[in-house]
Amino acid sequence: MDSHPTPALCTERLLLRPLELADADAIQQLFPQWEVVRYLNALVPWPYPADGALSFLRDMALPAMARGTEWHWTLRLRSNPGQMIGSISLMDEADNNRGFWLAPPWQGQGYMSEACKVVDHYLSLIHISEPTRPERISY
Repeated sequence: MDSHPTPALCTERLLLRPLELADADAIQQLFPQWEVVRYLNALVPWPYPADGALSFLRDMALPAMARGTEWHWTLRLRSNPGQMIGSISLMDEADNNRGFWLAPPWQGQGYMSEACKVVDHYLSLIHISEPTRPERISY
């Protein structure tokens, strides 16, 4: 499959920036909280390792983005773009095509619904690349 860069997206209140290795420290500060991890895939280790964010970015997310099989964004408030508040992802896998998390201080304010809406719109712009594999998505 051809590699396509993950585009920056935005909503009225949010900036969705493509994930990068420099985001590891911010993720490591926000992510390893039971209020976040308890809703995620059972493969997410708990307690979350001290190098969990760096390992995930370096070994899994960024290579998948480079292959064009996953699209990962950080969520940031337009009013404070230096502060990450969460993440949302699309994956090219059957029965596992979206993931997201939001740090507790920003939960319950409609941010994730807003992020899902713009990611859904992005998803509507890409098409099925192989008729025999309907779970496969690409431009």
